[in-house]
Amino acid sequence: MNLNKNNKPYTLTALAIVTAAVLFSTSVVRAQSPSPSKAKPSPWQDLGYNQVPEGVSTDVIPLFEGLNKSRGTWSFKGETSDGQSTTPFEGNLSVQGNPQAGMISMWQISLGWPAKDPDLTLSWVVMASPNWNKKTFDLRLFRIGPANPREKIEKNNPAIKPIMFAGKWDLSSRRITWTEEDGLGAMAPNQPKKDESKPKQSFEMVVAADGSISVKNIKHLAQGQLVRGNALVRTAKAPASVVNLTGKHTFKTTAEISDPRFQPWLPPQATEISVLGERGGHYARYKVSEADFMKFLDSLWKAKKEESAHDRQSMHGEGEPANPEKMAMRFKRAGWKPLNNAMTYYSPSKGSGAMTTYYFDRDAGIVYHDRGYW
Repeated sequence: MNLNKNNKPYTLTALAIVTAAVLFSTSVVRAQSPSPSKAKPSPWQDLGYNQVPEGVSTDVIPLFEGLNKSRGTWSFKGETSDGQSTTPFEGNLSVQGNPQAGMISMWQISLGWPAKDPDLTLSWVVMASPNWNKKTFDLRLFRIGPANPREKIEKNNPAIKPIMFAGKWDLSSRRITWTEEDGLGAMAPNQPKKDESKPKQSFEMVVAADGSISVKNIKHLAQGQLVRGNALVRTAKAPASVVNLTGKHTFKTTAEISDPRFQPWLPPQATEISVLGERGGHYARYKVSEADFMKFLDSLWKAKKEESAHDRQSMHGEGEPANPEKMAMRFKRAGWKPLNNAMTYYSPSKGSGAMTTYYFDRDAGIVYHDRGYW
């Protein structure tokens, strides 16, 4: 697996995030959108999940809340092992993440030691993906390191070989038991064939209610790995997180909306705005004049024309009447009936196909739009 095909420098944490995002997306059961009639309200919504089917255990919520509280920097005390003896160290534990954004919740945990000038860094990426078929969340951890953060990262360096662990959360002890999982498969065809006779690596991670993290009961790990340790004192809080809108909200004007995933795609003059935010995109309904809407659309294309994966006039249906039946299906989740005389327009698009589709009824002065984030 070419972890850095463009030969650009990665930090270990960035490398872990990229690897985890690619591999985890192929190793879990994708979440299927549940019916709106089965939607479960907060506290799920506060964690970025707008619609959670009935029957999903809430035991995982304290884990998410604990990981959210862990964000920031902590002093950390631990021990590594060379297989014969242990070596104590003091370092810093940094936790980042925005579990409300993206298709899955993710936290990046980076441990560096010694504290003042780290020459070793260990990176974990913890990911939680909804598996509605099993009424649960699949937990995975990707580990890279320890490695020297100042050295050039080579793809054949065994220290940066990604190791995937599957997690099992126990609420009573606030403990995740992580067990090595051979889930890289086709994504890492050049990796050596796994020795099935070799014991699987495992360890326990305790996520306290105050956000402090400790690791213990580590088994079968390679030489140089952390064998135990715990966060001591919080030394810096995490930067304020961007507000991500989840669920239904209303606003008088565009200026009231702070979520950066909404702002660029709304005309500045829009009023009486209703939105439905989800992890993979959002829906919006608002009032705006024809002159203001077309001026906004023209300026949007002028600013992003060179970045767009398609030309403005190349999209089928651009500037043509919208299909009421398709509109009804598309906005059913938001509870909005189709507009009577809507015309279809498109924003510039990403290479992934993500774009905003607009439905403008000039007689009513109302726009519906839906935006995909992928």
